[in-house]
Amino acid sequence: MEECTRDEGGRLDGRLRHIHVDPDVYEVKVPFTNVSTSETNVYIVKDGDETLVIDTGAPTDAGAAVLAAAFDRLGVRPAQASFFLTHLHMDHAGLVDALVPPEAPLYVDRTDFDLMSASRQPSFWERLRARMLEEGLEPDRADRYCEIGRYGMGIDSFDAAGRAIRFSRDGDVITVGRHAFRVVSTAGHTPGHQSLFHEESGLFFGGDHVLFVISPGLGFRPDGADAMAVYLGNVEKLLALPVSRLLVAHGDLQEGWRERCRWLIAHHKKRTARAVEAVRARPGCTGVEIIRNLKWNVPCDWDEVSDVQKWCILESGLIVIDHQLHMGALTRTHDERGVYRYYAAR
Repeated sequence: MEECTRDEGGRLDGRLRHIHVDPDVYEVKVPFTNVSTSETNVYIVKDGDETLVIDTGAPTDAGAAVLAAAFDRLGVRPAQASFFLTHLHMDHAGLVDALVPPEAPLYVDRTDFDLMSASRQPSFWERLRARMLEEGLEPDRADRYCEIGRYGMGIDSFDAAGRAIRFSRDGDVITVGRHAFRVVSTAGHTPGHQSLFHEESGLFFGGDHVLFVISPGLGFRPDGADAMAVYLGNVEKLLALPVSRLLVAHGDLQEGWRERCRWLIAHHKKRTARAVEAVRARPGCTGVEIIRNLKWNVPCDWDEVSDVQKWCILESGLIVIDHQLHMGALTRTHDERGVYRYYAAR
C-alpha cells in the first residue's frame, strides 16, 4: 500500500504515500532541515468528502509547495477540511497561515495556545533569562538562548485572529466521515502536546511524543513544573493503549514502538540518576555544571556544539534538575551572587 506518488512538477518527488486503508491515511514528508531532522511527517485522513490534516510542517516555500501539491493530488480542498495540530512548534504549525483558510476548523490544545500567547510578552523571556542566570549561565549566553527559544516556540507560526480555532482536550472525539479519532493528552514535549487515536484500526498519530530518530526534547518552562514526570507518565499511557501502529512526526515509520517507549523511559531514568551522582561527586555545583556532567549524544566536543543544540541540552538538563527537586533527591540554595548551588538530599 505504501506506494510513492509524484506530481507533474516534481514537487512531491516521492514524498506522498498511502499508508493505510479504512481509514485512508496519507503521509506527506514536508521538508525542513532542523538540528536532527530533515522533514515533518504530515498526515492526511480522508473518508468520502471529509478530510482531516494532522500538523502542517515548517514555514518554508519548499514545504508549502510540497503540502499544496499533496492537497491537489488527493483532491483536498483546504476550506472544506479540518486541521489538527499536535503542538505549536514551528515545524508542526508553521504553514497554518500559508495553507489553512481562516474558516477551516483548527484544533489546538489550550495549554499550548496560552503558552504561545504568553511567549509573545517580554516578561516571559525575562523570567526564563532570570532562571538561566540562577543556574550559572553568563548573561550573554542567556540572551543568546532566549533568542533561539523564541525562534523555535512557534511564536510566529500563525496568527490566531479570525481563525476557527477549536480547543481540543483529552477524551474529545474528532470525526472524519465514518471514523472517530480520540484526542489523547501526551504532554511532555510541550505542556499541551496532544495526539489522536483511531481505536478501530489502532492507529496512533503521536506527533513528537515518541520518536525513533531522536529522543524527543522536553520543553523547559520557567514555572518549575515537573515536565519529566508528566512525559514519562504519558509514555506509560501510550504503552497501555491497544495501538497497532505509531505514526511519528519525524523519521521513517517503524515497528517496535513499544520497545522504543521502554527505552525512552529507561534512558530518562538513567539521566536523572546521573544528575544526583554528579551532585554527590561535587556538592555545591551549579545547574550548568550538573548539565555539563550529564552524557549527551553530540558528535563533537562541547565547544564545537551549535548554539541550537546547546539550548536544547540546557532545556533538557533543567528539566532533569527540576524533576529531581520535585522527587526530593536534590536540594538547592542561593549563593551570594544569586546562583543556585545544588546538594544531594540525605
